[in-house]
Amino acid sequence: MFRILSIRRQIQYLLTAALVGGALVLLPATGLAATVNPLDTDINADGLGFGLSDAFAFDAGFGQDDIATFHGNDIIVQTKFGTNGGAGLSIPLSNGENGYTETFDTLILPNDTSNPDVNNATAPHSLWAGIGNVIPPANPTPPSPVTGAPNPRVGLNNGNVIRYSMWVREDPNNNFVGAPQIEPVFKFEFWKEGLSTFQDTAGGLQPTFADKVFDTDQHGGAGIWIDLDGNGSVIDAAAAGEGRIRTITDTAWTLIEVEYAVDDSAWFGIDDDVYTVADIEEIRSVMFWGEFAGGAASGSLWIDNALVEVFANQATADANPITTGAGGTNPDPIFSEVPTADFDNDGDVDGDDFLAWQRGNGILSGAATTQGDANFDGAVNATDLGFWQTQYATPLTAAVTNVPEPSSAMLVLIGLVCLKRRRQIR
Repeated sequence: MFRILSIRRQIQYLLTAALVGGALVLLPATGLAATVNPLDTDINADGLGFGLSDAFAFDAGFGQDDIATFHGNDIIVQTKFGTNGGAGLSIPLSNGENGYTETFDTLILPNDTSNPDVNNATAPHSLWAGIGNVIPPANPTPPSPVTGAPNPRVGLNNGNVIRYSMWVREDPNNNFVGAPQIEPVFKFEFWKEGLSTFQDTAGGLQPTFADKVFDTDQHGGAGIWIDLDGNGSVIDAAAAGEGRIRTITDTAWTLIEVEYAVDDSAWFGIDDDVYTVADIEEIRSVMFWGEFAGGAASGSLWIDNALVEVFANQATADANPITTGAGGTNPDPIFSEVPTADFDNDGDVDGDDFLAWQRGNGILSGAATTQGDANFDGAVNATDLGFWQTQYATPLTAAVTNVPEPSSAMLVLIGLVCLKRRRQIR
């Protein structure tokens, strides 16, 4: 069923997409908004690269399973099981070549060439033209010459709004005990060298010649956080008071989203070097969590449906909010999950599962699969009983089309239970 849903989604995208530079780019009729990539419903560890979703885990304390499934839905699982390390998901967006070959560092070290800037071979993403952007002339402040970039060129502008959204869930079989030093934070990073990993964020002010110009969390204090241990706070002391903390559960998916309106006048720059939108080669949408203080907290995150969007301005972003229904911008992953009546998770559907449904029947919201919720909608009702009837006495590995009907005796039992419940309600 998941494969069928995926094919349907692909057809929907193809019907409204333009094929540009080998990547599908959705171009709304307004011309003021575009998605960086089609909705990523099967996130894999692709590695850092334009057009890819870079799911990662590093050092001994974190692990990752990027081929995990839940009720037939492809998900990614990231786990903290030791001390130091980190994990997350980043989606890079090309802003083209900035025309510079090294860091603007001549005011301090005139002959220093210790940080060359490798040219960005990937052209600016076609969405910039789709929303009508033209970058102003290259930054005239640094003395280094502009050597290769068109001037002006199409790309990031001040006032553009970037939105990053993703569905997250706590693993019901590996709940969090405590929380890591850095709980999951959603943010944007702006890099003067495309796909670089050289960053110097000592003290949060980048005092030396690194490549990451601005980080909306570390420098801008605007990250959106997930509070894993539920204590109401994260390492960013201002986040709670500013409404930037979210919570998740192990019974349902939660959509997390972060927006940033680009304003290079708020960027710190690197040491004495000032950078503007004209100098940026890459915009990176990031979710990160990590431990660098030796803490022993543990637990697993489930991640699904990553999406990055760019809007011409705040008004356009506000007019195009995320929608989560079956045909929504970023739909709930439950629409990709195959309903199951194996409520006790023992690999078959039998009378024990019927009893679980019977005990939970009537729950209106917040129900778990173990309580008889077969279709993950939080309620236990006749719809869930219908899935049990269809799947009764059949191993879950068998094809649904070959499921036998329940026995006459079992149907009589169901009728008696429902009649008894009806009398109780009366």
